[in-house]
Amino acid sequence: MSLSDLGTYGILLTSVALSVQFLGMEFYVFNTREILGSDQVKRTTLVRDQLAFHGLGYLLFLPVISILFFINILPWSLIVWFYILLIVEHLSLEICRLLTVIGRPVLANFLEFIRTGSWVAIAIVTGLQIPEYRSVQAIVAFWILGGLLSLLIGGKPLLQWDWSATLKTGPNLDWIRKGISVAIPFFVSAAALNTIYFSDRFIIQHFWGIEQVGLYTFHQSAAGLVSTAIIGGIIVIISPKLVRAFLIRDMPQYTQELKTLVFSIISGSILISLFLILMFPYLVDFMKNPQFSETRSTFIVLLLSSIAHNLSFIPHYILYVRNFDRDLLWATLSGAVVNIGLNLLWIPKFGILGAAWATTLAFTVLMGVKLGLVKFRSKQSNWTPPDPETDIEKSY
Repeated sequence: MSLSDLGTYGILLTSVALSVQFLGMEFYVFNTREILGSDQVKRTTLVRDQLAFHGLGYLLFLPVISILFFINILPWSLIVWFYILLIVEHLSLEICRLLTVIGRPVLANFLEFIRTGSWVAIAIVTGLQIPEYRSVQAIVAFWILGGLLSLLIGGKPLLQWDWSATLKTGPNLDWIRKGISVAIPFFVSAAALNTIYFSDRFIIQHFWGIEQVGLYTFHQSAAGLVSTAIIGGIIVIISPKLVRAFLIRDMPQYTQELKTLVFSIISGSILISLFLILMFPYLVDFMKNPQFSETRSTFIVLLLSSIAHNLSFIPHYILYVRNFDRDLLWATLSGAVVNIGLNLLWIPKFGILGAAWATTLAFTVLMGVKLGLVKFRSKQSNWTPPDPETDIEKSY
């Protein structure tokens, strides 16, 4: 794949990620707490109502998202591929999240691998053997197949639930409205976080062209494996246990899960980073383009950004379990503002290396603000666990 195609893929990846954000609106964050505090019978109702919410989101946002093609961010030749990929990616992501919450983290991680990793290996091998498959359309086709396979496998456990009573009643609109009000701060926060992740690609495209986006996408994807591994292999497994322990006031268990989370994130980030540094020369040789090696400093800086991002999850969950949602919002907005400002300042002058430093400093600010909020909130009376009889039990 040429640098130009890699750049187009990078913009497509960014557009899909941001569009999935709008379709989901982080509603799963609200429903995660609901499901963790509910029995099996009520869970079917909660899942049904979340699906109803997403159906409404599709009606509202799918037409709006077409603006990406009207303003030439994406080529019209990809529009059909884009919409199929977007829907498959969103649904498969929500199923992985749901399986994690209901206590199937191993299956969720396996599906995450199918959704985000397995098709990549198949696409690379196929592209090496058949040159015609070294295109953006071919990559998207493999991506869609990976998502569809994860949907088929992940949907099977849910079909085994007893849906008979749930399907006889309509969605609980009051509960959905409540969920939207709770999810909005998380949605804004997640949008701000994605700004830190992806805004640089659009700015690089504007000032330096699509080939530089391709270079940056390569380095960011490689360095991002640190966060991908930690989130998929550690955080999604430990965080539900952490949240549930706090909700039921099992503070010894909560403390133990928190210690495990801290140790796993720190040690895992260091080990994976060292492994990627050792593997980087071989990866560059595989790409057969000297520009990847010449810009390796961008890769190293982006590794630092991934580590800072991972570390920010520690104070994140300390605040999250205590429902300090707006604190998380302000912390992420702070990082996004820093990121946009530094991107506009540094990318025109320093190119992709400036973008890498802007991302690293933004995640460092994000982590620092969260740590400061933990220190501030820990001195307040509402730092203690909530009453066991929460709104979770009163939703229906």
